[in-house]
Formats: sequence, structure tokens, C-alpha cells
Amino acid sequence: MRDPGGDGFVVPHTGLWFGGDITVTGAVPESGPASLELEDVDFLLRYEPTARVAFFTDVRLENSLQLLEGMGVVAGPGDILIERLYLDLLLTPHFTLRAGKFFTPFGLWNVIHRAPLTWTVDAPDVVEETFPIRTTGLSLVYQTTWHGWSFDATAYGPAQDKLALRRTTEDGLMGGGRTAVGRALGPAYATLGLNAAGYEDQSEETGLKQWAESFGGDAEVTLRGNQLMAEFVYTHLEKTGRRELGFYVQDAIPITRTLYGVLRVEHLELPDVGSGNGGLIGLFWRPRPWLILKADYQFGDRLGDILEPGPIGSFTLFF
Repeated sequence: MRDPGGDGFVVPHTGLWFGGDITVTGAVPESGPASLELEDVDFLLRYEPTARVAFFTDVRLENSLQLLEGMGVVAGPGDILIERLYLDLLLTPHFTLRAGKFFTPFGLWNVIHRAPLTWTVDAPDVVEETFPIRTTGLSLVYQTTWHGWSFDATAYGPAQDKLALRRTTEDGLMGGGRTAVGRALGPAYATLGLNAAGYEDQSEETGLKQWAESFGGDAEVTLRGNQLMAEFVYTHLEKTGRRELGFYVQDAIPITRTLYGVLRVEHLELPDVGSGNGGLIGLFWRPRPWLILKADYQFGDRLGDILEPGPIGSFTLFF
């Protein structure tokens, strides 16, 4: 039967939930050929044998089919990736232990990450270029409320995994934490978060490892249907002294019950490719519970294959 929450299906009396999505993306970059791509196919499964124990996995197919201007259909290797695979154990009403592979608890965007749940086709580049997206290891989550305030804290590590970034690959120890506080302010609800992570960073060019540290802050405000998000990230690599930093500010504005306008500005500084500013104007439309359409126009400075100007769109079918 359909999940009462609207996403996925549940098998009654078994504790089993499953869902998935298929995303197709089209882009017309200013500096390259237009493309239409089967971006990814996701299958999610959650099993709760008891009220205190839950297993979750997210399996993804990517790099399968692409239609390129002037080249026709290009078939990729069809990589099957385990995006997430973990066990949650509720220790007390306030503490949860997580073990396995999960999105790094850093900032706002990275813990969402799944295409149907984000306002734009592409993520802000700062959250994809300055810290590892996934972590494999242990995390301990604490959640509570007190006199109208909400408090959340997460600690994770030691962790070890190959975590591919655009320029480097992490294959070693990693640890960090996040804390956030939230409160209703009249008709609005606001949260502030702080993040820190340390990890071994291995250069793809030299193969040498060095210790890297990432720090960040974030804020989120919801008011009358608007969702305002902002994040700042700073990364320092110990041996080379290289510094990377960036931020974005984004607002999703309700136009109708199912249609939103999205505005975003971002700034990124990467020693390998330079610094630049970008912006985005977009639409997010969910005409049916199982269909999401997005249309964005990205503009600004081009940094290699980052901050690529031009129109981009997608549609996602999910169940």
C-alpha cells in the first residue's frame, strides 16, 4: 500500500518500506554541446524489524545513457553504486547510533542530496567541491527540545572509505561533528548550524596524502512557504597550506501550491581553478505527487567544469 506520507510503499505488518526515482536531465551549456542524460535511477529500501532498529539502503544506477549534440546516443558503463547502507539503533529517546555508509552530516544540502528532495537540478558547487560527500563508519545523533528550542548534535568517526571528489580521493580516517539549534520566531522557524570535519586527503595527481580540515556554518529560515538556506564552507590542507572556501544563499518562493521560484547566488574559491561567482534563477513544479519538473538558468563565472553557465532542466518520476 502507498505510504501515508506520500512517498514510496509499505508492506503492511512487515516493517518494510521501499521507493525509488528516475531522473532525466538536459543541459545547454554556453561552452559545450547540449546533452540529454539519464542522470540516475535510485532504489531505496528500509526495514524496521522493531521500533528501535532500522536498516536502510540506497542503490543507484548512473552513467548509463546520454544523448550528446553531434554525437548521438552514448552508452556508459552503467555503474551501480551503493549510495547509502546503514543500520540505525535507537539507544534512548534522544540518542541514535548509526553504523554503515551515509551522507556526511555536514551542512544542510549534503544530508538531502536525493534529486526529488532538492529545489534545483544541480547542487551549489561549494557543497560538492570542499568536503567528502559520504562517510563510512559510526555516528551518534542526539536530538531534544527544551522550552521551545530544538537541539541536534551529531558526531561521527573514526571512518574509512574511498570518497571521490573532483580533484582528490579520500581513503583514510575521517571524523567530525555537527550541531544545530532551532526555534520558532513568530510565524517563522529558524535554525543555525556549525560543522567541522577532519580527514585524510589523497591527491589524484601525486598520490600523496595530507590531513584536511573543513569548517562550516549554515542557516535556514522558513516563513509563509518560503525556504531560505545559506551555507559557508572553509577547507584547509595541512601540508600544502592550500585553502578552499565558498558559500551560497538560496531562497525557494511559493508561487502556487505546487509551483516555486528559486533564486541562488554562490561564491567559490579553489586554488586549482581560481575563484568565481555564480547565480541561478529556477522553477520547481510538482504537478502530480509522482512527478517533479525543474528548469534552471545558471549564470556567472566559468571555472573549468564548475559554475557552468547556461540553461539546465530535469524531470523526476518517483514512487
